[in-house]
Amino acid sequence: MHHSGEVYGQEATSTLPIESLRAVAEQTFGDQPLCVLDLCAAPGSKASQVASQLHIDLLVANEPQKTRAALLQANLLRAGVSEALILSMDGTRIGAIMPNAFDVVLVDAPCSGEGNIRKDPSAWDRWAHNDHPQQLQSRLNLQKDLMSSGWQALRPGGLLVYSTCTLNHEENERQCCQLQEQGAQVVRLDEQLVPSTPEGFLRVWPHWLDVEGFFVACFYKETTHVDPAAQMDCLSLGKMGFRRLKTSEVAGLQERVLQELHFSLPPGIPVMDKEEDVFLLTKRLPLLQKLLPHTLLPGIRLLSKQQISKELRLVAGGNLSSEEWLDLYKSAGGGLGASSLSLKSAVDAPTAWKAFQEMKQQRLEPDIVSYNTLLNAFAKDSDGAGAQEVFNEMTDVSVTPGVVSFSVLIEAHARAGHRKAAEQAFRIMQELGLQPNEVTYTALLRARLLSGDLLGAEDLQNELNVVGYTLLIDAYARVGNVEKAEAAVDALSMNAAPNLATYTALMKAYSRAHQLQGAEAVMSRMKAQGLEPNSITYVTLIAAHGKAKSLQRAEELYKEQGPNLASATAMIGAYGRAKDAERAQGVFDELCAQTVRPDAICCRQLSQALTGARPQSERKVYCKLQPSVLLSRERICNASRNAFEASIASHGRARQFCAEGCCSGF
Repeated sequence: MHHSGEVYGQEATSTLPIESLRAVAEQTFGDQPLCVLDLCAAPGSKASQVASQLHIDLLVANEPQKTRAALLQANLLRAGVSEALILSMDGTRIGAIMPNAFDVVLVDAPCSGEGNIRKDPSAWDRWAHNDHPQQLQSRLNLQKDLMSSGWQALRPGGLLVYSTCTLNHEENERQCCQLQEQGAQVVRLDEQLVPSTPEGFLRVWPHWLDVEGFFVACFYKETTHVDPAAQMDCLSLGKMGFRRLKTSEVAGLQERVLQELHFSLPPGIPVMDKEEDVFLLTKRLPLLQKLLPHTLLPGIRLLSKQQISKELRLVAGGNLSSEEWLDLYKSAGGGLGASSLSLKSAVDAPTAWKAFQEMKQQRLEPDIVSYNTLLNAFAKDSDGAGAQEVFNEMTDVSVTPGVVSFSVLIEAHARAGHRKAAEQAFRIMQELGLQPNEVTYTALLRARLLSGDLLGAEDLQNELNVVGYTLLIDAYARVGNVEKAEAAVDALSMNAAPNLATYTALMKAYSRAHQLQGAEAVMSRMKAQGLEPNSITYVTLIAAHGKAKSLQRAEELYKEQGPNLASATAMIGAYGRAKDAERAQGVFDELCAQTVRPDAICCRQLSQALTGARPQSERKVYCKLQPSVLLSRERICNASRNAFEASIASHGRARQFCAEGCCSGF
């Protein structure tokens, strides 16, 4: 869904400027289609939110840097926004070029980013730099100029929204006061959203809701008489190098697009340029033609060399694979962002490495996000050596590793069983002055647990998150240490709520300690917390009752969960422990009747359950596997090899069984 543009991920508070605007715009404009200017739009999160939540006639989105403007264009096309005009110019000049032109202006200004301290503690360090006063003044000047330009571009009766992700007074309230000196009227946001400041601005502090800090202000421009004719030059397509398509040409194009893409062209002016590419210009072009020299494209390209353009295919969407989406996204200007998506969607480390190399071949310079994504791919593949190679390249090309980089590297070494390498990465991280977070400590915990160092893992207990505590509880469960498992749950509960996986690990501890009442009590605690047990929870409890040969309760749990591969495998194991081959086979047949494909573990449990049956029945029962299970003969035999050799070889039946249809013999 992310590849197709159906979803755009944002920090929760980052949505507040548009949510504020939407609430005020409904009261101010009603159903009127709006002409909106996003003055600082890249990479496009708020611009796409504007397009999805407001009734817009045209969205003009600006980004001065060409590469970021291309990314902005690609993101809006991917989101299906057809009413956008992408500018790449100094935003402080737009007001002078296009005064009184827009119904709504959004100024999400560049700022010091202090609100990001929750995910980037280094944001505070900027205050300690010697050049901080100069850097702050430079930002203040830019913010003031952008607000003035946006205010000039705003038509009388329009709305301007100013926002930052910083916390200080100078970049927020002070800038708003200066705009008020130009005649801006504050639109109080405390009627639409949670009140925040006496002036009616919205301010969110990171510690309130554990979110990014944010500031939002909204202003109204008093209505005065403006002569539209004074703003609008006569539109001459010929002077601009375009030919307007004839009515018959437009009809043919609309029919072609509908047939090939199942997509209806949005309203606009279809024109052809000198290269015979066809574009869809905005209906408001007479008003905005002064901005055309600064656009990436005059509108959506519809045809290129008489073929439907990739830009139009990206807007239209449709039934495309992730690879097709990414290809269109790259061709539309996605650049580094598109390559980063290719990295994130890679199914394994080799695929991610290939995408990374393609990124560099396109002369795109990988950033820290790209390197971290590649590191994560190697971590998922438990390839510590590969992750270390990527990490070394980062430092070689002067991309400074951060906390996330070290955390993923430690995780990769942990999964690969490289305890010493994980510990060394942790020490280097501390020597560099980087503060390990809960994810870092959890990765180090995994390294110590996988090396069998439970005492060393316990030393990290006070630094763990829910995932880390769950891993520790699971380690206690493996040795049946209920007392320490419960103590770890209590310690976790002091700072966070245990989740389903945590309680399931605790249940496993009681099961391993053969304390059925304790395991059942954990199930009750889980439900009391509003947590719905999943298949792993049921399997754990079914297996516990199976080991105790408490078949009645195991059957109740199995019926409560319903037959699936995991619960059926556990139930077959329970019957196997009770040496009830007939009912074990019945569960297996029930599973197969649902067209569920048994795996090797399920087949192994069944083979073990049948070890107490007579040799004649063994051949009969296993032959049932052939027509009903879509499982390779080789896998069935491999899964059953040990059990059969132990149970039937002494009867001289193993080779005979295989000769009768399962395989060519052990």
